This record gives sequence, structure tokens and C-alpha cells, in this order.
Amino acid sequence: MKIYIDNTEVVSDKNFTIEEEMLNTSSVILNNVYPKTWETAKDYTSLFYYPKDYAKCLIYDDDDNLLFCGVVKNTGNISLNPREPHYCSLQILDFKMFLSEIVLDFVIADKTITEAINQVIDYISSYGFILGNINILNPSELIGAYSTKDKSPYDVFQYFADITQSRWTTRMVDQDTVAIDFYDPTLMPQGTQIDYTSTWFENNKINDMSFNYGTYDYRNKQIMTSDEVFANITSQETIVANGYQTQYQTEQKIGSISSIKVDGVSKSFTTTEEKELGQTADFYYTTNNNFFESDNPLNVGQVIVIEYISIVQGRQIIINQNEISRIATSTGRNGTLARYENRNDATTSNELQLIGESYIKYKGVPEINLKVDTMSNIWNVGERVYFNAPINDIKTEYMVKKKTINYIASIDEIFYSYELNSSFNSEELINYFDNQRAKARGNIGEGEFVARNIDIENTANVIFYDTTIEEITIDGDNVLNAVLNAPLVQ
Repeated sequence: MKIYIDNTEVVSDKNFTIEEEMLNTSSVILNNVYPKTWETAKDYTSLFYYPKDYAKCLIYDDDDNLLFCGVVKNTGNISLNPREPHYCSLQILDFKMFLSEIVLDFVIADKTITEAINQVIDYISSYGFILGNINILNPSELIGAYSTKDKSPYDVFQYFADITQSRWTTRMVDQDTVAIDFYDPTLMPQGTQIDYTSTWFENNKINDMSFNYGTYDYRNKQIMTSDEVFANITSQETIVANGYQTQYQTEQKIGSISSIKVDGVSKSFTTTEEKELGQTADFYYTTNNNFFESDNPLNVGQVIVIEYISIVQGRQIIINQNEISRIATSTGRNGTLARYENRNDATTSNELQLIGESYIKYKGVPEINLKVDTMSNIWNVGERVYFNAPINDIKTEYMVKKKTINYIASIDEIFYSYELNSSFNSEELINYFDNQRAKARGNIGEGEFVARNIDIENTANVIFYDTTIEEITIDGDNVLNAVLNAPLVQ
């Protein structure tokens, strides 16, 4: 192993581990670090070594392959005892950490997913990030209007992954460049297949392999809410001018305006932000306000008809009926296991539903975690690996979720440990604990009440008196639309 910090070769006299994951920042702890030049004079007590924070660190293997590249984040354990060596311990983080330490402040509007990813990467390109592989199923899907204000690139990339039901990760290209990759699970790069044979184990120097099977963050019903999303339908309102007002109230907050007519004649409109940039129109509006305005008042009695997409509270419910039935059959009880999450970064009901579907897709099935210990560098994080297993229950495809490189100084050997996940769940202690207890404010006081939601699933049996039972499909956000062709009962 060769280690360089700010172009100075250093040595570490103890074992160390490099941990690389899909989402978490890769890291390594080096103990008893000092410049290699000290070994010439063997003077370890009169000199001090402590690199500056954010000094670049490079770690190579014996074949000069770059194993790790990052920066010094923390330095400690420097002895001030004049009789002791003045080594130091270092915490090194890879450049992915910058994705959580950059603050964005722009709006992504009317762009495809690919264009939106490009826009974010262009903003952070000076930190060494470039566009990598974008292999997702709907790259041309449009994002209406998404504000990145006060969000980190990490948060925005995770949002892109949620609404496209894809996975994202970083990939070290060289010491100066990190690529951002997005993959649909079915389009991830294929890694070396695992064959359960003695030959395969010997050729790949496998020391051990094991698996565990569980429901670590399982749910088969996901309830998604948002304080503000764009409605799925267009609202229309009629306003009669009084001759002096220039501000016109709407019943709901405006998300976007589709049309404005005055006495049946179409009028132009634009946002207040565009007005401040010099654009002129008959009417102006600001998203999330419940009014629009004009520079001059209309005549008394003139009729304004406005059509707009309103901003409303969003609520979506996604279920996996097969899993509910499976658990109900097995336990003899209700098989519904639900989770609730509020996502105010979703801008539309459709996005809220896609995020919920992503949770069900990756967390709505039991997980198989496969661990492989080897002396070979077999896979990279983010690869898709098929396990030709001797047990049918684990004979499936896995995603390489975590890679650990262990250097044992005493024997000068490198060992690799891999964690592979069958449900392609890339999270590690993110949204792991049930957060529903944190949603409530506490006990309610006298005269207060709690609003209740009635969850309507995909289908419902609706009984009309004096007729038969009919099964109907529910469309929309818990809204039941049906034509009643049956006698009414008072």
C-alpha cells in the first residue's frame, strides 16, 4: 500500500479499513501516521506531523491502482509528550462529502430528468463532479417546478431518484473527478455472477459467504402526504370587477394559470418574477398566493374567468395487495403494515405517488442481505450481480450496496468484504426508524379536534339499496366519482 497526503508519502503502522457505500460518504481511519522520510533518521520525537484539514489523500495498492481518494477531515491523538513519537490519527472522507456541504439556490422548471440532473451537476462541476451514466426508464419525463433553495445536491439527487424510482451513486474516475451515475435497477452494470461451485470459490479467493433474511424496514402500505402540491385538475373561477381593484382573490392558492379571459377575450399573464425582469402582461401572479393582479383596474361589471392549477394538500396511498394477502394468510390477521411520511419536496400529486411507489418497490418485499469475504477485488458498488444459489429462495439478482477494503499491516495483505442486497435498497439507516410518533404535537386540549382521513384503496365494494353490489375503481386522491343509477333512500 502507498499513501500520499498533499503529495507527501506517509506510512501508517496499523491496519485500516476503507468503507464505500451507495449513499453514505466513503471513509477511512489511519492511525499512527507520519511521513515516510522520518524512517531515514528514525527521529520520531523531535518532529511533529499533522496535515491541514482538507488536504488531499491518495491510497494506492501494490499495482499502483488508485483505491481511495479523499480529504483529511479530522486530525487527532497527537502526543505532546517529548519522550513519545509525535504521530497522528486521521479521518479521511471521499469527495462525496461535498454533496452534503454545498447549498443550492435555483429553480428547476420545465426540464426533463436528464436536463435537471445536468443542471445540478453544472452548478457543482467546480468541485470535481461530472455527469456519469444516466440509464433510467423515463429520462424525458418533465419536472414542472422544483426549488432547490437551501437544499444540498445530495438531497436533490435523492429526490430525482425517488420520482424516477431509480438508484444513484458516485464513481471515482480519477483523483480529480467523481462521476454521478443514475440507474434503473434493471439497467445497472452487470457484475461477475456468483456460482456456487468449488471452482468459483477458489478462483475468486472466497474466504466466507453468508446471508440473512428479514424485514428491516418493511411496509406493504405507504401513506404519503405533502402540505402543498399542484392539484391534478384545473379550477375555474368567475370574478366581477368593481372598477377600482387591481388585486383579485381566488378561492385556492395558485400553482400555475392556464388561461384568463375578460368578457370572453383571452388576456396575457406571467409571473411576478418575470415582471421584475421586464416582461409585461395583462395580469401577474405569484405561485402559492391566492390572488392575481393587474397594473390598472378593469371597468365596473367586467367579468374575469380564470382557469388555474391550484395548490392543495396532497395525500397518496400505495399498497401491495399481494404482500398484504400473503401476510394475512400466514398470520390469520390483518396483513396490512403501513408507514407514513410527509414529503414537502414533492411538487405534484403524481410525484408524491411515484415516491410512495418507490418505497413500496424497494421496501415492500423482504430483504436478503448477502455478505461475501474475499481476497479478490470482484465488484464495484452499484453493480447488479446474479447469484446462482443452491437455495431457490436466494437464487436471484442482488445490488452491490457496500464494499469494504481491509488492509492488514502485519501480513501486508488486502481483504475485501461486500454486502449485496436483493431488494436493491441503497439506504443505510435512512428513514429506518418509524417516525410516526414524531408527527403528532401531543395531547389535544378542550374544544380542539383531530382531522381524520379515510383511506380508500384501489377498489371498494359500494352497496346501493334496492340494487346489487358493484365493485368500482377509485381514481384520484381519495375522491370517489360514480354515477348512481339506483333508487335513492331518504
